[in-house]
Amino acid sequence: MMYHRYPLRSLLWDYCRAGAGLLIVVVPLVIGDPGSVFFVLLSTLAVMFLGYGLRTVRQHLTAYELRHDGIVSHGPFKRFVAWDAISRIHLRYFSTTRDKSMRDIKNGWLELKLSGPAGTLRIDSEVDGFPAILDAVAQVAAERQIAIDETSEQNLKAFRAAPARGRGGDD
Repeated sequence: MMYHRYPLRSLLWDYCRAGAGLLIVVVPLVIGDPGSVFFVLLSTLAVMFLGYGLRTVRQHLTAYELRHDGIVSHGPFKRFVAWDAISRIHLRYFSTTRDKSMRDIKNGWLELKLSGPAGTLRIDSEVDGFPAILDAVAQVAAERQIAIDETSEQNLKAFRAAPARGRGGDD
């Protein structure tokens, strides 16, 4: 069995951002005497950075397993999506540049969303082995004739056309 995880190198900056943000907003709360407006503002920011940090921990603890009968996410929120129960497949591209027409994995990331009766499973392209997961889902979609929306189809074609380096390979 092969487990696909978020590599620590991709989560390290998320940990740093969450920690630095939390530190920046908590220190004035603890040391200073902010007025009620700033207390609410800083407390809200602290909760947001804490949530971001907890999300990063969840990603760090989650592993995805491709099985013959479906895909399983192991971790704090275990979820199983059977291949024969998938009702919707969405593949979204999120750009980190202004030119959103460039579906280059180096300039953004992809999010695969599988929906079925048991719920929705989201996997983003930072996961090691994402191409294998995406290929398995595309194969199931073709075999079961699951309709894929036009945007997801374009994103799948663009991802497959990308060089191996942009598809989760080593830089």
